[in-house]
Amino acid sequence: MRLPDHLGLLLTDEPVLDVYSYGPWRVPDGLFEEIGARIDALARDPRCAGLTTDDHKLLTLPASLVTAEIFGILAFLPGGGAIKAGSYSQLPERLLHRHLVNPGPLSTRMTRWDAPGGRWRPPVDWLVEAPDRELAISLARDCLEVLEGVEPLEHRRKALLRLYDDPPQCDMNLPKLELREHWHSHADDEILSAVPELMGPVGYLEWVTAGLLAAYEHLVDVAPRDETVETHLIQLLLQGNMEDVPGELVAALGEDRYRELQARFPAERGGFKAAAWQERTRAWLVRALVAGAVDACRAWLDMAMRWIATVQGLPGDPWFPRPEWIPVGQFQTDLRRLFVPRRRVVNPLVDELKPVAAAAVRAPAAEPSAVASGLVGQPEVSRALAELSRGREPVRLLLVGPDGTGKRDAAQELGKALNLARDPVWLTDNLFVGQRLSDAVAKLHADVRDCAGERLLIVEGLDGIVTDPGNGEAIAGELHRLLAVHEDLHLVALCDTGGDERIREINPVLPHRFRVARTVPFDEHGHAELFRRALRERGARGTRHAVAAAGKLLAAAPPVQTLRNARLAPYLADVVVEAVRARTAEGEEPVVGKRDIPASLDTTQSPGNPLTELRELTGLETIKEEIGLLVAGTHAARLRGENGLKISPPTRHMVFTGNPGTGKTMVARLLGRIYKRLGVLSSGHVVEASRAHLVGEYIGQTAPRTRRLVERAIGGVLFIDEAYTLTQSPHKSDYGHEAIAELVKLMEDHRDDLVVIVAGYEREMAEFLAANPGLDSRFPKQLHFPDYSDAELVAVFERLAEADGFRLAPGTSDLLRSSLRRVQRGPSFGNGRLMRNLLDVAVANQAQRVASASRDAGRAANGKAAANGKAAGTGRAAENGADARPPSKKELITLRADDLPPLLDHPEELFGLYL
Repeated sequence: MRLPDHLGLLLTDEPVLDVYSYGPWRVPDGLFEEIGARIDALARDPRCAGLTTDDHKLLTLPASLVTAEIFGILAFLPGGGAIKAGSYSQLPERLLHRHLVNPGPLSTRMTRWDAPGGRWRPPVDWLVEAPDRELAISLARDCLEVLEGVEPLEHRRKALLRLYDDPPQCDMNLPKLELREHWHSHADDEILSAVPELMGPVGYLEWVTAGLLAAYEHLVDVAPRDETVETHLIQLLLQGNMEDVPGELVAALGEDRYRELQARFPAERGGFKAAAWQERTRAWLVRALVAGAVDACRAWLDMAMRWIATVQGLPGDPWFPRPEWIPVGQFQTDLRRLFVPRRRVVNPLVDELKPVAAAAVRAPAAEPSAVASGLVGQPEVSRALAELSRGREPVRLLLVGPDGTGKRDAAQELGKALNLARDPVWLTDNLFVGQRLSDAVAKLHADVRDCAGERLLIVEGLDGIVTDPGNGEAIAGELHRLLAVHEDLHLVALCDTGGDERIREINPVLPHRFRVARTVPFDEHGHAELFRRALRERGARGTRHAVAAAGKLLAAAPPVQTLRNARLAPYLADVVVEAVRARTAEGEEPVVGKRDIPASLDTTQSPGNPLTELRELTGLETIKEEIGLLVAGTHAARLRGENGLKISPPTRHMVFTGNPGTGKTMVARLLGRIYKRLGVLSSGHVVEASRAHLVGEYIGQTAPRTRRLVERAIGGVLFIDEAYTLTQSPHKSDYGHEAIAELVKLMEDHRDDLVVIVAGYEREMAEFLAANPGLDSRFPKQLHFPDYSDAELVAVFERLAEADGFRLAPGTSDLLRSSLRRVQRGPSFGNGRLMRNLLDVAVANQAQRVASASRDAGRAANGKAAANGKAAGTGRAAENGADARPPSKKELITLRADDLPPLLDHPEELFGLYL
């Protein structure tokens, strides 16, 4: 038995304001202090000078009229007679603490509650002494403005602001009752729906009675009670110490029911005992709690308290009801008693006295059971699983949909429901693509024979298997024949979106052998449920608002490679639960609140501004200027689109040319993040690849391999280094050209959310672009990365050293600069990569130096101690002991000129020095 997620805050020790008509709300840290400061500032406003009263009984006199106005608003905003509970429910005491004449103690008990009567006063009531009507209304409006931010009160606060923005035109000196009538009649229906008290006492009574009867009838359905509605209303009146049935109830109940209440009231009154009624009502609410009607219980309590407050105040406004009239406090105690996590100890009798007959009861092994699907947000698949698991025919199911939408989970659920003799067999496209046709067909035959009648066969990526240009068509035809021969074969096939159509293009008959069920991406409700389950798996739970916020966040989060759809919720849960556990006491259940859900989900884990990082890179001035033009063009296109002008999305694929170590990969990573910030790419991640990632070893492997690589990069940047190697093989049978052809097609298919960058030497990349007629036009932007100058390389070395926590001793940079002048530059010159390797060697040399110094200091100290016990040789030992000392902290992080290795004519030999 669990409390609904949206009420989870009631079981915590968080600062909570629980207005029953809204629900529990966690008070943000520092909010009440901020509102208190706003109130103080308004009271000090020069417009309020001299506007005070000596008639307020609870405020320090003379009390500011705006403070008196705010005091009344705080009592009224929760609702007339409405229940306001929680550890931070004392709104006047917390927000007006310094202005109260006798401030009471502040309670932090979650079960604390009150139900203020809440009388609404027109803006010129307390502020009648203001010099003019406009000032009075302006100040009353300001009193509402300073209370902004208390979420459970916002709907009513904003409705009153709309009323104050359009005040009625009447004499402000009218009697108060007449003045209120003018304001009430001036409120429109939208304002009245938020503030029904403005309909007057009788109108409000009618509104409350309707809600009370609806809540009562719902509760009686789930927790029957031996009484009529009329008896229930009469006993509520008696519990409120009413002497008779108020005549105003005829408007809310109708004449027939009103007269019945009048006729039965005396008899009920004679035997009525308030304490007994309260105990019966408490027990009734507990039964409803156990039945899962916690929200209906809260609704009934809120309406019952409002009803008593309203009839008590007739013919005026709702009065302040006594807290013992309705068992609100007992209900809140019972709620925590039933739902708060408890420690459990196993009773040894559970194991000692197990029912003997239980082990003998077994379900028939051959009977399939209907799937109680745990899938989220996939109604079509759930229906298919339920129908197939109940049927007598062999299962032939084709699951089609995006990655991460529950296709594998559905196949596993179906496998359990079929209750076959052996576990399912899983086959993937890697077992067939690129194999010799005879081997692939033999394996398919063997697996089908092994599974027929005994186990479920699950084939992942069937669309990839049958569309393989080598063996796909033959395997599709063979599978069709095997399905006809082995009538008792249970088969589930998984495909990507549109996979059934791709299969139909190869073999039009094969899809008709299957029932097709499609999965869909999750909406925010589906993501919210997945997040709630992920929290439960991690031993935590989330509040209703937190789960809803997570759903919205995940629905808007862009997919990154394989982190998409259902895999996003566990990712977010890991991030959130780790932070919540850090503040949760040991042994308590971690509770995730709305404040714990981040505003955005950065799956790339890349903080900082990429444009700033680009500007801070050493050198590359031409590259920075070119990327600045790309950014400006993107901004301009957005502005044209916002103004309704026609825009044509440009092709953003690029060629980076330059020698090794000139920053091509680094700039590609930054460019992905830049395009994400601009909204051009959905995720901005970078997938780095080379020839080996694209080209297969056998015929038929290259195109699927290229497709998978591009699919990983969708939403970000695909960076192919040394791309010219795809066209340089001397063998006619090389598959590099197949990879290029597939890449060109996929670049066009995904141009709206994919940027492909190919990189390499300048001359070789020119040959690469000429190797395929479609390549050059697909890469309209070519950026050349020049070699670093000597000064830039020294700056790169200094930045790398600083990032690793080292500083350079005086003269080190000068020695490096002079060494670089003697080094010949060629195609193999490492540029920034050389500086990285050089730093690694320098750090290794420095480590050897400081370690030797530390050992020498230790030996010298030991020698000095030994010399003190001998007469001979003391002078030399003492000298060594005086000079040798362990390295200081400054020396440990300092690189000296003698730590630098020599830069030879061929700097690549530096690797040998390091090794």
